[in-house]
Amino acid sequence: MKQKLSYRVDDMKAKLIFYQQKEELPDQLQNRSVCDFGEMFQCYNELADSIYVCYAQPEKQDDKLEWEKLGNTCYTFVEKNHITSVEINENNCEKINMPDFLEGFYKADYKFDRYLSDTNRKEVHLKLPKKFKDTSIDAKKIAAAVHVARDICNEPANKLYPASFAEYLHQLFNQTDVEVEIIPSKDLNEKEFYAVETVGKGSEYEPCVAVLTLKNSDENPVALVGKGITFDSGGVNVKTSNAIAEMKMDLSGAAAVTGAMKLLADRDITCHVKAILPMAVNVSGSSAYLPSDVIQFRDGTTVEVGNTDAEGRLVIADAILYAQSLGMNRIIDIATLTGNVGQALGLKTAAIFSNDINHFDKLYKYGQKSGDSVWPMPLEKDYKQYLNSQVADISNMSSHPFAGSITAALFIEHFVKENTKWLHIDMANTSKVFQDAALGASGFGTKLLYELVVQQKELWND
Repeated sequence: MKQKLSYRVDDMKAKLIFYQQKEELPDQLQNRSVCDFGEMFQCYNELADSIYVCYAQPEKQDDKLEWEKLGNTCYTFVEKNHITSVEINENNCEKINMPDFLEGFYKADYKFDRYLSDTNRKEVHLKLPKKFKDTSIDAKKIAAAVHVARDICNEPANKLYPASFAEYLHQLFNQTDVEVEIIPSKDLNEKEFYAVETVGKGSEYEPCVAVLTLKNSDENPVALVGKGITFDSGGVNVKTSNAIAEMKMDLSGAAAVTGAMKLLADRDITCHVKAILPMAVNVSGSSAYLPSDVIQFRDGTTVEVGNTDAEGRLVIADAILYAQSLGMNRIIDIATLTGNVGQALGLKTAAIFSNDINHFDKLYKYGQKSGDSVWPMPLEKDYKQYLNSQVADISNMSSHPFAGSITAALFIEHFVKENTKWLHIDMANTSKVFQDAALGASGFGTKLLYELVVQQKELWND
């Protein structure tokens, strides 16, 4: 979307006015030959208090992302012009898709600035007619959940590590129906989280597992599993300097699950959800695990460590086995798992895998509805031969340089029981804001996971 400033307005109040046809524009803009959707103009009037937003109708009225972008553009515009109070009257509210517009508007009100000495930020207040009060409250809940996920990912590694993440979860869900259980490092082996303990033993920050439970129904229990590697150096197979810079975001899966749980609780959704977040710091210390190590999982499977930088699939497998031990036979996992997925799908769309291909058309639809774009990928069984090991049942690293996201998914599927319905989302390529990576974490997956839980009867064909 384009932005254009026509005049400077010093007043701190403004009105947003939407035009659907060029002929409706104020006189000073009538000479424009083209007006693009979302293009903004700041116009003079005698009160110097109006901002005009000119837009053409989007190609599809139900295009959620376009309306969100319009909300984002409007917020960005008024903030840059130091406006602190914005009003939209009822007539203008009726012209646009208010739920999606407000979601975009409130999502745009995000800055990770808690470590700046002087933020100099002023809050933008949006004044709406009373009939849109509930719509506004709901949009704020969505934005708050996404902001939680972004905050978690943007935290520096010396501030957010397994123990502090666990404490944050206690604080976040203290006044909600979400129960928080933390399995500490000393109990991981007893609880048979052998991989989580192994991956995290090289760091002074001890690993743990967080289990979040939201249960106000006995029907359709589902487990959400989110990779929570709070920093990933690659371990002994250390990453290069460029790849390591943003590895504080290797907990984006756990962040998305946390945001989704908050949204489910805030919206009072009737559900039975068990969220499992394996958390560790993967670094090379004196006791770090090594390539060629063999880990035995709770189901008896032995895994050769072919690469210590393929730790995500190890802790995800641990969590999936734990979920199944609790009787959960519907599992959705999400993780920043492979760099390879970005080569396949770019930086906007995450990969989604399932052991039931009949889900794929629905999954794409839910991705479009949530705004978190996903595309189905194949679980090509012939590629599993690349995970063969001479010393264990399976290797955590493919022997082939191609199809990395597929072989990683195949590794995880190895631990999924035949009667378990399973989805796997590889979001390594979408963890940062697509339009501008400098803006930090995107909060991707929060709304998608929420949507998958809410729509699970349709999703699982119940």
